[in-house]
Amino acid sequence: MATKRPYRILFACPQTVFDVSNGASMQIYSLLQEFSRRGIDTATFCGGVFDDPAGAARIPNLAEQIKQNEGKAVLINKDSSANPDNPITHWFFTGFHSTVWNEMTHEEETNFLNKYTEVLRTFKPDLVMGYGCDALCRSLWMEARTFGIPTVYHVFNGNHHHYRFPLHDMVLTDSEATAKIYKETEGLTIHPYGICINADLVTAKTRNPQTVTFINPAFAKGVAIVARLILMANKERPDISFMVVESRKKFADALRALKKPGDEVGSAFQNQTFKNIALRDATFNVSEIYATTKVLVAPSLWYESWGRVTTEATMNGIPVLASQSGGIPEAVGTGGITLPVPESNQGKDENWLVLPSEEECRPWADALYELYDNTEKWQEGCRKNAEQHSLKVTGDRILKLLQPLLRKKAGDNDFTRLGSVRYDGDPLDWEEFKKAGKKRAKPASE
Repeated sequence: MATKRPYRILFACPQTVFDVSNGASMQIYSLLQEFSRRGIDTATFCGGVFDDPAGAARIPNLAEQIKQNEGKAVLINKDSSANPDNPITHWFFTGFHSTVWNEMTHEEETNFLNKYTEVLRTFKPDLVMGYGCDALCRSLWMEARTFGIPTVYHVFNGNHHHYRFPLHDMVLTDSEATAKIYKETEGLTIHPYGICINADLVTAKTRNPQTVTFINPAFAKGVAIVARLILMANKERPDISFMVVESRKKFADALRALKKPGDEVGSAFQNQTFKNIALRDATFNVSEIYATTKVLVAPSLWYESWGRVTTEATMNGIPVLASQSGGIPEAVGTGGITLPVPESNQGKDENWLVLPSEEECRPWADALYELYDNTEKWQEGCRKNAEQHSLKVTGDRILKLLQPLLRKKAGDNDFTRLGSVRYDGDPLDWEEFKKAGKKRAKPASE
């Protein structure tokens, strides 16, 4: 009797899943790891595109690797981080001259697409997942469909209103808030499944909570609100220390750009002095940040489909003070307090640069003091929120959604006769390719 093979899932995108500057990439990578843990054959075909140069922290020697393998269009890596018995296979396209998405040339896009078809014919996936709606990405979806492979799009923002996902069998998102937006504005059915966070990677082994922490002092992330909170606390609560984690933006640069409230002209900061504040660089090991954090503030001003750091904080027992933007209330859950943003910061993007008044920020300051003085009271709420968003819960939810597509076993199609590109010879046989002399994990596909 023939043995049942595991399901096979491929993630394809010009942007690498190793980009730690992009929440979507981090979400997908954690999801793929969960697939690997469950015995599903999991693979990626990606290029070296990053949202920000800082995103390469997970592979700091990428340039050296590409140089050492000059002449190879694709690097192949077996990723055993989640399951040594069932590693993720990464096909990494080296042919982009830039890490910026919109700087690809026509020749580079064509080469990427051709290599992708080879991967399809080698891996023979039952499902192709990805995101991106430019011409190259739409070609990826169309090519998968010529092989009879179902496609799934992951959307993690509320800004895709120009794209209706016509080439996809299913569209997934993290939050119910984002699903609701697309239903109300576009009439589209998008399925929320939650957040993918490996708690083992973000949870501090030991904690010495001391600071109110703010991550990424960008205008969109609410640096104006944080600046006012620090000034207020310096006067009212000099016992409170702050830590600002600088990732894409520098705190000092943001402060210099902030404007006075109302119709006043000029910089909001002339002679003000910030006390009890420490600056630190971003780190891939985020547990180091949470080890010393007592309260996390996340007053985001733009639409956040989730708010990854807020859930990570609750996994560490850290209560959160955050805005009510998008899916953030879902991300915080019972692990903190969410508030409307000050009126001065609502509306147009330029309002993100306005320093709100003390009066506007009074509810925020009071909530901050409540969380800081009563962290023990919030521990149970943090625990419940972390449990609700565990990888097991999220993994169960997404696989239930994907089951109808996976059961089609599109990977059993005759791939030698399908696809838009003709080859004189067939690519590698997947079963032979994946052999590594290790015992296979028990498939969890059926």
